[in-house]
Amino acid sequence: MLNKLRALVKAGNTFCGYLSGLGILVMSLILAYEVVMRGIFKAPTIWVMNTAIYLFMWTMLAGAAYTLMLGKHVRIDLIFDKFPKRIQLYLDVVTSIMGIVFCVVVSWQAWLMIASSIRLNKLTDNLLHIPVWWIQLPLLLGFGLLALQFFINLLDRIAALRAGEGLRK
Repeated sequence: MLNKLRALVKAGNTFCGYLSGLGILVMSLILAYEVVMRGIFKAPTIWVMNTAIYLFMWTMLAGAAYTLMLGKHVRIDLIFDKFPKRIQLYLDVVTSIMGIVFCVVVSWQAWLMIASSIRLNKLTDNLLHIPVWWIQLPLLLGFGLLALQFFINLLDRIAALRAGEGLRK
């Protein structure tokens, strides 16, 4: 059961990670287009800035869990690496629990915000006039995936501690 969950979370995070990379590429291309249009042709666009901001939100939040899965999230290695392996595992357990709690709270608040935006039929006040919940959705999905990845990390660290990893033999 847990192996299926682990595989599902890994597949979802990997997909979102690659999707993030594609989003960054698209964002770079449309920003370059804006620079050319504004700088060379003196014809700035009215849609690029908002589109780039929305793409940035999607790519950053969709890629966060992928980054955590790869062990590339920000951490204070200068201090962390000084501790013995077993203490590092305990610290990872504590930070994983804190990460889960934080991500669940943010996901819940995002859900409430999205539900309100759908109920009120909110649209952006810029020229794109897209439903606001599309802009809020990355909060729910990104932090939801991040919570799942923290949970997988927690299970892995607890298993390592139970197996005696980090003990001198």
